[in-house]
Amino acid sequence: MAFLDDLPDLGLPQPQRRERPQRDPDCVLWTRIRCPKCGSDECPVYDSSHVPIRYHKCKSCGKNFKSVEQNYTPPA
Repeated sequence: MAFLDDLPDLGLPQPQRRERPQRDPDCVLWTRIRCPKCGSDECPVYDSSHVPIRYHKCKSCGKNFKSVEQNYTPPA
């Protein structure tokens, strides 16, 4: 028995499912990098010679941090 199986049917319409757009397989999912200390998005890459790891330095507070690129598989 599932968690919500015992709820009464209220006769409400079912929500419409939206079609997901097809993703180009040669695209990557991009997420804006934000500083973990101050939340600023002014964090340019200063070293990307160790791909998939990139090193950033926040222009607002000066914190150095790294980001790691990972493969993205779109949901089927």
